[in-house]
Amino acid sequence: MVVHHSEQLDVSFPKQTNEASEMRLELRHLANALAEVYELLEDYAPTWYTSHHQERVESALRSAKKF
Repeated sequence: MVVHHSEQLDVSFPKQTNEASEMRLELRHLANALAEVYELLEDYAPTWYTSHHQERVESALRSAKKF
């Protein structure tokens, strides 16, 4: 039996879709955890928490929303 390239793609496509979905879910979990830490830092405002830290977290959260 000869397996054509398109058949190989058809078999791997669901796996790739599932992996992409899992990655998006993992990214959402990480973004949610980062958002919780961000809220704590904003609420408690430790002395070491600078505007640079704040900007980095906000940038990361904006990037995560794209997914």
